[in-house]
Amino acid sequence: MSPAPTSPASVLPGAAAPRVRSGLRPRTERSRAHPGRRAGALAALVSALMSMAAYCAGLALHGTYPFGPAPRADNDLRHQYVPFHTHLWDLQHGTAPGDLLYNWQSGYGVGFLGDFFTYLANPFSWLVGLFPRDQSEFPVFLVSLFSIGLAAAVMTVFLGRLRPGSPWLRALLSVGYAVCGWNIAEGAIVPMWMWGLVALPLLGIAADWCLAGRRPVLGSLLVALCWYANFYTAAMATLAAALVLALRLLTAETDRRTRLRILGRSAAMTATGMLLAAPAILVCALANAQAQPTDKYVVSVATPARTYLAMFLPGSLASPSAPNVFTGSLVLLLVLALPFQSRVPVRERVAWSVLITATALSFVLTPTAKLWQGLALPHGAPFRESFVLSGFLAMAAWVCLARMPRPRALLGGAALLALLVALTYDAQPVGDHALTGTLLGGAAVTALLLFYARGLRRPARGAVVALLAVTVLAGATYSVYGLTDLLDPAKRGPARAQTMTQLALNTRRALGPYDDWPASRTDPGPGVFVTNNDAMLLGTQGGSYYSSYITKETAGALAGLGLGEAMGGRHLWPSRDPVLQALLGIGTTLDVIGTDGVRVRGTPALPLVTVRPPGSDQAYGAPADSVWARRQAALGARVYTVPALSARAPGRGLRLSPDAADPGAVGGSAAVGGPVPGNTFTARCTPGARAFLYAPALRADVAAADGLSEGFYGDPPLRVAPLKELGTVPADGRFTFTVHTGEDGQSLPADALGCLDVPAFEQAVRTLRETGGATVETGGHSLTARLPKGSTGTAVVATTTPPGWTCSVDGGPARPPVAYQGLLGVPLGKGGASRIACSYLPPGLTAGLAGTGAGALALVGMAVFTRLRGRRRGRRRGR
Repeated sequence: MSPAPTSPASVLPGAAAPRVRSGLRPRTERSRAHPGRRAGALAALVSALMSMAAYCAGLALHGTYPFGPAPRADNDLRHQYVPFHTHLWDLQHGTAPGDLLYNWQSGYGVGFLGDFFTYLANPFSWLVGLFPRDQSEFPVFLVSLFSIGLAAAVMTVFLGRLRPGSPWLRALLSVGYAVCGWNIAEGAIVPMWMWGLVALPLLGIAADWCLAGRRPVLGSLLVALCWYANFYTAAMATLAAALVLALRLLTAETDRRTRLRILGRSAAMTATGMLLAAPAILVCALANAQAQPTDKYVVSVATPARTYLAMFLPGSLASPSAPNVFTGSLVLLLVLALPFQSRVPVRERVAWSVLITATALSFVLTPTAKLWQGLALPHGAPFRESFVLSGFLAMAAWVCLARMPRPRALLGGAALLALLVALTYDAQPVGDHALTGTLLGGAAVTALLLFYARGLRRPARGAVVALLAVTVLAGATYSVYGLTDLLDPAKRGPARAQTMTQLALNTRRALGPYDDWPASRTDPGPGVFVTNNDAMLLGTQGGSYYSSYITKETAGALAGLGLGEAMGGRHLWPSRDPVLQALLGIGTTLDVIGTDGVRVRGTPALPLVTVRPPGSDQAYGAPADSVWARRQAALGARVYTVPALSARAPGRGLRLSPDAADPGAVGGSAAVGGPVPGNTFTARCTPGARAFLYAPALRADVAAADGLSEGFYGDPPLRVAPLKELGTVPADGRFTFTVHTGEDGQSLPADALGCLDVPAFEQAVRTLRETGGATVETGGHSLTARLPKGSTGTAVVATTTPPGWTCSVDGGPARPPVAYQGLLGVPLGKGGASRIACSYLPPGLTAGLAGTGAGALALVGMAVFTRLRGRRRGRRRGR
């Protein structure tokens, strides 16, 4: 078989082989092109359907949601992405207390635009509004499924730009890319990342237009779409597209001036697209800079060479993590055959081999891994950029297949594949599924390609392609099934039900009639734990919130008031004690009864806005800067007694520390000896008071004399244990509790125990409601409060003070609020005030919108310039 004709792209269209504008082609040429375009479009559709079918079939074989009882929503899919999509449903239907800029439901009020751009900007996420709210998990599945299909279709188109050839063979390689290992193991359960699979070939198409000097406006819009849909994976895809463009320029037969002109066009297109997407980029960048740091929790990217090689076999999965890069047997065979493909120029073969090798190494070297990850390693999955290498493998495979390798090249690739299997068959990532799939799939595609390479006539060639399609579909399905089985949550312990459990539904129904926002908050509390974002999932206004963008101000303020936190402050827990619930305006909460039953319980609560008299936070902040003092200062009343603790039966595993409890402290002081069964402490308080323990660094079970037991799981700064109730002080005023710890070197703070005077607390709440309560109205990202006439001191809003808030008093100038014992405070001055108005604007949004305006002007300039240049060329041809 003779080699395929040289692609115009290989000599840079517009340079040695300029393209004729399609609009000026003769009618006969356009009509001849139509069948090819139709075939290409049909092949793209087939690749999309095959990819989605393989993914669904693999899940169905395993019995995974939505095709069976096994849960798909695990880890962050359960705890973040489904609740965030439920909140998007509320926004679409106008039932959310907030808007795209601010979220009143979570964390007692937090900015939302960064979360939206990070978790919900995939265009398919908007499908959630078409389904019932209680079934929001299904449209989240569709986000991943449709992204898989679109990625396959767009890659089919891009491969045709990279090199002309059979659209059906391109479609088969694109299936391998769309159902790659990264997708199955990481991407599909992180729906916003799935747009990265789409972005890579989309940006490749835009770069191809730069090569041809065509469609700068549409190319810029594609760049903007990718960065809007998910800036994180778009950054990876942009770098990857730039590397492919550089490879094409280096391997093309053209001059330096043409290369520079193409680079200039691509830089202008990329810059314009990023300017259009500036709101997403700047808002998320600033939100990340202001968020709780995670640099102490990053994972290593070091990967043993043998483990890494094994990850190229279909169905492989490493523990600990390694780059999930496999793309199926067909792609792998062709990549390994590329060095032997004599029909591909040596320079091109070397370039693709170097690109793949260098990219693979860059994932496991810390400096270059940081470059892929946005200059900082993540604290979760360490190889989030792996889809890039899978894309490069599919491209290199097409470079090999488009010129139809000779049998000896295919046999050379098969020999390397056999060698790879021999080197890695007993490596940890290679299980029975991976080994079986690789051996059967590799043998099948090798035999079929050898038949195809013999120059068969059209009917026989079509039959071979059909068999290849069956083989690719079966291999992709088997890989999905194998990895789904390996990742089954049931293998790590009891499998949790789907997100919308019966308990969640019962909670939502029970709380609905009591929702009187903004008069007070409704929070299910810690007993109804379905996800880390229960407030969004259940449609309440509580504290549970898990996001990468929790600000340092919010996390620090709430931890300082005794709230529990995890993941270094990026997961806030709901409040569980009456004082903090009152300070945050929680008027309704729940008790769980049995497995699925709930009981609504009212709690004493302050309005969302209350006025504190001048100096009240100073008068009640004694005796020290402790959680008890901060709470009393915020409440403006003395309600706690902090007794001295005495060790009645001290053990060697735990000691009393002279220091106060500090949520930022790391561990405790070392003690000599090993753990003992229990450490008993006593204190004297007013009979009938409620005893609470605050030991943020404690890792132990604490049991009171009346039998109540609480677990403390502190490990600052990663995890801060909340303030918890231990019981009621008995009539003799002596409160006793025992700490059971299995760890050495822990300490109990000297001020760990606080006894709440319940009547004093209830009186303080009544006094504030009667003398300082305000009537509040909230907008999407704003609030106004009518205060008692002549109010002085500070108006305190039951939320924290992240950057972005501004407030005015009686229509005066807007100024940033102050932190009032961690809460949002608005100084009222001495003249008396009757009204405050506050508004939230996400940091970076104003500058981002200015960037969008500049990008729009640049886009108009591009369009005008392109039009004028086309007219000039038309006049020259007319002469």
